[in-house]
Amino acid sequence: MKIDETPGGTGYYLNQQVQSHTVFDYLLEKVGRADKMIIGSFAITEAYVRRIIRNRDRIVDITLFLDFTIASRNPRTTIYAAHNVNRLFLANNHSKFIYASGSGMEYLAVMSNNATNNHRYESGVILSDPDLIIEFLRKVEEMKNDCVLYDGTK
Repeated sequence: MKIDETPGGTGYYLNQQVQSHTVFDYLLEKVGRADKMIIGSFAITEAYVRRIIRNRDRIVDITLFLDFTIASRNPRTTIYAAHNVNRLFLANNHSKFIYASGSGMEYLAVMSNNATNNHRYESGVILSDPDLIIEFLRKVEEMKNDCVLYDGTK
């Protein structure tokens, strides 16, 4: 795998091999079983949703944030995603992140990758600092104020 770690445990990458699904798998492996997972992405593919489905028995609760514009351009994938996560929020969103907690551990990946598989040079940092993660999760809660909860029927 092309995710490197510092001696302090911070993960990082800048290459064409690490895609968002790679980070998803990496975080899930770190926590073993995710009590909570939050994914933010501009876009998502059916293949990524299938990855979520394959791992659903290891994820208790999952929230997904997507962009309004992309979601409306591809309603079939949006509905598919909504039916396979606990909640889907739509916003004017360009953020890309994955948060995972489980087994007493928390990780936050902040990255350039969308929840797609494009094999471009992508970069990201994977953090385990609890203070930083708490602050980031507060910002995620604030972001919800600008979101619409998608009901999965349109």
